[in-house]
Order: sequence, then C-alpha cells, then structure tokens
Amino acid sequence: MQPIISWLSRFGFNSTCHRSFPLSQTAIPSAAKTSHQRVELFSIPAMDCAEELAMIEKGLARHPGIATLDPLYIDRQLRVRYDATQTDSLRIAAAISDLGFPAQVVTRAAATKPDNPRRTVRWWTTLGGGVLLLLAGAAWLVGRYLAARQLAAAAGGLDITADVLCVLSAIVAGAPVAKAGWRAIRLRTADMNLLMTIAAVGALAIGDFFEAATAMLLFGISLFLENYSLERTRRVVRGLASLTPKVAHRLSDGQLVDVDTETLQIGDTLVVKPGERVPVDGEVIEGTSSVNEAPVSGESIPVEKQAGAKLFAGSLNGEGALTVKAVHTAQDSTVARIGQLVLDAQASRAPTARFVDEFARRYTPTVIALAAVLAIGPTLLSWLGLNFFPSVTASQWLHRALVILVIACPCSLVISTPVTIVCGLYQAARRGLLVKGGEHLESAAAIDCVAIDKTGTLTTGRAEVVLVDPAPGASVEEVLRVASSLESHSEHPLAAAVLRAARLQGIEPQPITDLVARRGFGVEGMLDGQRSFAGSPRMFATLLPEVKIAIDPNHAAATAVCIGNAQRYLGTIYLSDSLRNDAAAAVAELRRGGVKRIIVLSGDRQAVADAIGRQVGADAVEAELLPEDKVRHVRELAQKYPNLAMVGDGANDAPALAMARLGIAMGNDSSDLAVETADVVVLSPHLQRVAELLSLGRRTKRLLWQNIGISFAIKALVLVLAVAGPITMWMAVAADVGATLIVIFNGMRLVRR
Repeated sequence: MQPIISWLSRFGFNSTCHRSFPLSQTAIPSAAKTSHQRVELFSIPAMDCAEELAMIEKGLARHPGIATLDPLYIDRQLRVRYDATQTDSLRIAAAISDLGFPAQVVTRAAATKPDNPRRTVRWWTTLGGGVLLLLAGAAWLVGRYLAARQLAAAAGGLDITADVLCVLSAIVAGAPVAKAGWRAIRLRTADMNLLMTIAAVGALAIGDFFEAATAMLLFGISLFLENYSLERTRRVVRGLASLTPKVAHRLSDGQLVDVDTETLQIGDTLVVKPGERVPVDGEVIEGTSSVNEAPVSGESIPVEKQAGAKLFAGSLNGEGALTVKAVHTAQDSTVARIGQLVLDAQASRAPTARFVDEFARRYTPTVIALAAVLAIGPTLLSWLGLNFFPSVTASQWLHRALVILVIACPCSLVISTPVTIVCGLYQAARRGLLVKGGEHLESAAAIDCVAIDKTGTLTTGRAEVVLVDPAPGASVEEVLRVASSLESHSEHPLAAAVLRAARLQGIEPQPITDLVARRGFGVEGMLDGQRSFAGSPRMFATLLPEVKIAIDPNHAAATAVCIGNAQRYLGTIYLSDSLRNDAAAAVAELRRGGVKRIIVLSGDRQAVADAIGRQVGADAVEAELLPEDKVRHVRELAQKYPNLAMVGDGANDAPALAMARLGIAMGNDSSDLAVETADVVVLSPHLQRVAELLSLGRRTKRLLWQNIGISFAIKALVLVLAVAGPITMWMAVAADVGATLIVIFNGMRLVRR
C-alpha cells in the first residue's frame, strides 16, 4: 500500500497534509495570528463523514475569525479554533445550524451523547417506504399469479399498482435524502445524499421503479446500521468514564459527608472504603490496603498502598479503608486525562487518516466525472457513428452511470481510519499507555531502534548506599555530614539515598550557603566556613586536580560520589541502583517485536552503565553523558535511525525525548517536563509496556491498511461491475453499507483484551 501512496502523491494526493482543515485564506490570518484564540467543541449529530465536513467548511469559509476545524467523526463533533474578538461559540453554532447541520456547544465532552433529532423522522420515512415496497412486491406477485391464470387485464392493473407503490416508496423513503441533497446543492457541493437523489430520480425517469425504491430503502437502512455500529464504538470508548464513582466521601470537621465527585477540590480529605473506587487522583494519608490499578495502569496484580503512596482515580480499593488527600480535581484526574487524550486523538489526524481524507476529497468528484462520461460518452459516440458497444442501449448506459453514482460516496474509506485509530488508543489506555495522538500510535509501528535512559527506567531509580569509604584522617560520620548537608537541597535519587544513610546514623544536615549545582558533576557550597564539594570523580579532577582519588575496584559497578572541601579530600560514598526485575525480559521482548538495536544511555560512570547493559543484553552503552551530551547523542542516533524511540523519566531526559521520533516517558513518577514533552506516557514503571506499545502500534497499522484495502477492493469491484453492467443500484448500496460495517467491526477488534 505504501508504494500506492507514493505513486498517488505524484498526482496531488498528499499524504502529509495539515492535521486540521484550515478555512479559506480570507479567514485564517485574522484568527491564526492573534492571542485571543479560543477552542470550542460542537456537537453536530448529522456529521459523520468527510462530505459533511466539506460542506460545513465551505459554509463557514466567510464566517469571520475562524481558523481551523478538527473533525471528531466517531463522536459527531467538531473542534473549532477561532478568534474570540471576532466571533463567539453561539454565533458559530448558529452559523453551522443555518447550513442545515443543527449544532450545539459541548459543555462537557465526556458526558455528550450525540443524538440526531431528525433520526426519528428518517426512521418513520424508511419504515413507510419499506411498507409501500412490500405492498408493491405483493401486488407484483399477485399480478404474476393472475397472468398465469390468463387474467391479463387484472394482472396489468396490478402491475401498474406495483409501479405506483414503488414510486411512492421511493418518494417516502427518499424524502429526507432529497432534503439533505438540496442542502448540498445550496452549498454548491456533492455528497452521498445528492448522489443517491440523482440516482433515484434517474432510475424513475428510465422506468426502473422497483430499483429506485429498493435503493432508497437500503440506503435508509444502511444509515441506521452505520449509526448502530458507531454507537457501539462510542460506548466502548466512553467506558473509561464509568471508572470514576459519582459520589465521594469527604471528611469535613471530623464528619463524613457524601458529595458529588465533580465538586472535590485539591487538598480535600477523602475516605475510600473497602471495595470502592478511588474518586480522584490522591495521596494516601492514613491506612493500608491493596489497590487494583488494572483499569487505569493495566497492572493486573494489586499494589500495596500505605501513607505517602499515590492513587489513581478509578482504581479499586481492596480490604482496607484509606484516608486520602486529593491532588487533582475530577476534571484533571488520570481517567479524565485518558478520556481527553482519546478525544484529542480523533482530532489529531494520523498520517494515514490525512491521506485518506485527502484522497476522499478527490475520489468523489472523480467518480462523478466517470459516471457523467459513461452516461453521455457511448451514446454521443454512437451518434457519430462510432458504436463500439452496439448491444448496449443509451438507457442501459444511463443506468450504469447511476449505479456508479451510488458508489461515489467515500464513507467506508473515511470512517475506516478514525474507528481503527480510536479503538487502538482506547486499548492503549486500558494498558496504562497514554498516547497523545494517532500519529504516535502509527509511529510506534515503525520503531526499530530504542534508546533507554538507565536510571529509573532499566533500574528502580532508588539507589542505596553500599559503602562509605573515608580518606585517611576522616571518619564515616564526617563524610556523611558533609554529603547530606550538600545533598539536602537536591531532588536527585542519589541525594535521597545519601540523606537516608545519614539519618540512619543519626546525622542531620547542616545549613549550607552559596549553594551551586553543577549539572552532570555534582554540587558545592559553603559549610563551616569552607567551600565543600560532593560529586563525581570528574568534578574533583576538574576542581581539585591535585587530589588523587582511588576508586575501590570491588565497587567498580557502583556509583561513586566523592566528598571533600577546599582543604582536603574526605572520602567516597558508593551507591548502587538495582536493576528492575523485568528489565532483561522487556529488552528480549522488544527484540522479538522487531527492534534491531537497543542502546542504554546514562550519565553514570562507564563501568556502572556497562554492567547494566550486559545484564539486560543491550547492543551499546553510552555513559558519562551530561544532559547536553545526551541530547547530542540522541540527535545523532535519530539521523542514523529515523525510526528511533527514546525512553526516559527525568526532567533531563525531556530534550532527548523531543529529539526522537517517539518519546516515551516511563512511570507515574516521571517528571512533569518529561510527561509534557513525551508522545506517550506509560503509567506503570514496567519497561515491558513499551514492547506492548510497539506491538499494539503494529497491529493498529495492520488493521488500518486492512480496512483501507477492503474499502478500495469493494469499491473497485463494484465500479468494474457497474461499467460492465451485471450489477444493480440496490446491489451497489448493499456493497457500500457492507464495506462500512466490515471496516468498523474490523477496527473494533482492537478493543479486545
């Protein structure tokens, strides 16, 4: 399929067009360059395809202040970016409604359920058309019976009755279709409703009454089937919202009060009883219990929680009651963010989706042109004496052209991509993988090289002091006193380990002045009137070159933190960060999934990083990297391996995450900067989730191209058969709705566990 895209791109089918649909150039400058931009979500029940979007886009082209339109086909919603100084949401909703698409502002996307007020009318017209068609069929059968009994006059009367009933059926079932087709004419565009109306009128004009009625009836039924299948997709995605309980137990003045979860504020104290779900993200204040985080993080084994532990909203509490402090509101909880990410992902057009949308815009007019040529061309040639198909009459050519009009609708092709992408994103969310857009899920399918930060990703990130080695004339207590004082202002995991070791010895940090942090080296400051240092051997080699530091060979694989002051070297503290239990298995799983090269990046000493690299089976280890070195190295890797993923968790990993094609932030304890920069956030600290992400990306991509292939194949087959003649209008409608249902349900296979 990729060669086809490349080939089509030469003829204007651009597969990398803009993610949004910008309006006319007269509308863009006023909104795109202002600081007063707003983004609003509109529910448009009648919009579920690129054709409707094209009409809305065309109708809004002259509306002032509108910059871009992002369609959310599955939820039948439209995200509009506009300049608030020139228009507002109510005027935009009114403008869309005036185009024939009733619209309203969505105040809370998670609670919105698209509902088309005209659906009831369409249901009754379709039912009425079906009853009339059944009566027409009955009249025709009775007429055949009477004809067999030599009652020609009565049979002829029933045949006329059947024809009249077919015409009435086509009119009744096609009334809403014709109304929507008239809307397309007013907007000077063509959609499926207009094409079906033209096809039905043409069939009636050439006397194919039964076919016109059957095609209109099947088209009405197809809309209900499509609505049903899309509603199933919506229900699956909305299942995330049901994880949060509606009522929370807030502790107020020593009393438990049941309140609406939506009213909770940051800092509120809650009680989560045994067997209940956690209402908002929080931190345990008191109590011990095992909590099932599977609905959010995908971890099937309950996690023991005690004071200080973090809780996800939507997690299921076990046997113990927990007193919890809210750290997020319900609107900003993990579950809400997951739902918002899935919503954003619909508007964020993946590369394949962008190509399909662009192709669909060219496909419909091309097929209409082909139908026009087929309707007029052969007849015109025969008048000129060039009758290449003498057995085919002008009426038959017109009929074939009308059949082609029916398959000019690209709905099955357009809907195949958002359904598949959203189902893939939903499955990722169920596994604790927050993917920030469909394009990143597609990128995951192509990854063949992975760079992994060592600390906190391959290792637990919780270093422990394994040895304090004082220099001659110094003591363990003195080394720990200086080290803990200097490290007391640091957030680094190694600093936390030094502080824990000092407290175990009963040593409290002393005040430090003139503190200076040297990135990648260590820290220095004034203690007891002397300039004191805590950092790597490289730091001492730079600042105190006359000091000779010998590293204990028995602890070559540990991290060495050297302690000293301007007068002398005091000693070395050795710390070790243990390897995660699943790190080696995760690397092996990445290899089985098609990753060809795995590289470990670390700011630690080469010997320490090499030891970790050997244990997990990495292809290469780059150590002693300063933050800027890591960025430079990832940039070089990205040039050599375009499909590079970078996995990290710290703030210093954020620039490197941005450099890679796919940036992955590991664990719920990742720094805020890493989370903001990354394309994917893994809620659990297990590296095996990265392998699952790449596997899910490949499966999504595979189903995506299956759906596109199915749509192309069915439409191409019907097109060929329509030109050749052995296919009727109702068969084309059935093929079109069949293709739509196939791609929807094929994409929904991704939501299985």
